[in-house]
Amino acid sequence: MVLKYLNEDEILKVAINVEKEGIEFYKKSASFSKVEKAKNVFQYLVEEEEKHLEYFTKLDKQIEFIKFIPEDIDEEVSMYLRSLIDTGIFSKKFSDNDWAGFTDKKALEFGINVEKNSILFYSEVLKITENESAVKSLKKIIEEERRHLIALTTHWKELDNNI
Repeated sequence: MVLKYLNEDEILKVAINVEKEGIEFYKKSASFSKVEKAKNVFQYLVEEEEKHLEYFTKLDKQIEFIKFIPEDIDEEVSMYLRSLIDTGIFSKKFSDNDWAGFTDKKALEFGINVEKNSILFYSEVLKITENESAVKSLKKIIEEERRHLIALTTHWKELDNNI
């Protein structure tokens, strides 16, 4: 089954790219960070994204990872997923100017938005997935992304209180 604007294999490739971009972003954030707690959060997220990348890479070898429920796919969902792919979850959103003016708070805010977009992306894919092992896997990834969001938000609040 192919969606109007993307297919099952493409979604998995997007997930792999999201994790690769996340690793790069959080590594760079850790290297720029001047606040030890924020640096630790970024390093933790590098490790988490590396686990996700390994997981998705293994799943990519399983041909029927994502099999969509045809009746649950409509043009709006397809266009929504395509827009998330086209705009990127990490890519093109943190410019060279942002790195030049890096602050831990700005990086944490960016990470918060990225994790929210990741949760939205994986949740929408989950809604139209019929393969039971894929459903279980996606639920696990969504839960991990929520934990990342909580970690980033907690440290953002701590930083905010210390300013």
